[in-house]
Amino acid sequence: MRTNRVASVLAFAGVGLVSFAVVNFLTHEINTAPTAHIVSNLVVAGGAGAGLLYVAYWLSGQSFSSARNKRILAWTGLGAGTLLGVFLVVQPMAQETVTGEELLHIVQVSLSVGGLLGAAIGSFEARALTRAEEVTRVESQLDALEDERERWAELNTVFGHYVNNSVTVINFCLADLQDRVTDAESREHIETIADRVETVATVAEHVDRLGPAAAFDDVPPAADLASLSEQANQLAKIDADLSIQIPADGPTVVVGASVAQDLALLFEALADMGGPDGRIECTFETHHKDVLARYTATPATLPAAIAESLFEPVTRESGLKLYFADRSIDSYADLSLARNDEGVVAFEVRFESASLAGT
Repeated sequence: MRTNRVASVLAFAGVGLVSFAVVNFLTHEINTAPTAHIVSNLVVAGGAGAGLLYVAYWLSGQSFSSARNKRILAWTGLGAGTLLGVFLVVQPMAQETVTGEELLHIVQVSLSVGGLLGAAIGSFEARALTRAEEVTRVESQLDALEDERERWAELNTVFGHYVNNSVTVINFCLADLQDRVTDAESREHIETIADRVETVATVAEHVDRLGPAAAFDDVPPAADLASLSEQANQLAKIDADLSIQIPADGPTVVVGASVAQDLALLFEALADMGGPDGRIECTFETHHKDVLARYTATPATLPAAIAESLFEPVTRESGLKLYFADRSIDSYADLSLARNDEGVVAFEVRFESASLAGT
């Protein structure tokens, strides 16, 4: 149930109460009904109806969850029913006989005032709970940002380890070459230097690319998953003639600022595992409050070294890319291996659904 429907119900009730109070005032003569009843019907019941109209007007500008809207109506009915019950019990104790006119007066006043009180309490509760959820969500996002900062610091430490070790090896080999004549053994050192330089270049490349891309630095906390996958496809550096199939639209999920680059690294790792004429297919499934994004490469083979130490920096190319992608994605989603058999390699990323979060 939407909030504007609740507002319409309360507005209809408010108009009805005001109209009934005015009609009751105009159709009764002073001599046939107690003046106090006529005035109270007009002022109290009519005023309560006007109050319901104001509550309805305020609700028309709000957007609460279906559960909150049902509670507003429940509070309205509870308030009207409770006050009516109290008047029906108390009135006979204070007055031996109750005329039909007096009973109508009791029902009208109790329903209008009780309904207004219930609607006001329900609306206040819905607003308070919604604001509390928003505060909790903001605090959770701040915690996630802090966690992401710590993960980037951890990644920088790993990068420094790779670069420093490689530079040390290069310097050692160069010093050794300076004291030796060019022979077969020296050529082995040259090959070692070349290999280490390639490692440095690979790590440096990934260091520069990790984090939000300049072209997509305005990625919101919640974004369309199909659009993000398309952005990742544009950012991915894939030499092979690879087909990446992405649905036209997808669910809205909670993401981090570097999500496009992270998915691009995942695409590149899958491309390294596949053949030049392969393809990567993207599919999305919603499960409760989560969205599973599956990225499947065919034909493809997961190297044994990577399979044995999944998401660890065990190899230079796809191993490093998977490691970096996993560590970065882990701050806002979960990356896992979904399939590895018969020429098919698939990874799943479990996102939180933005449309269902907080409900």
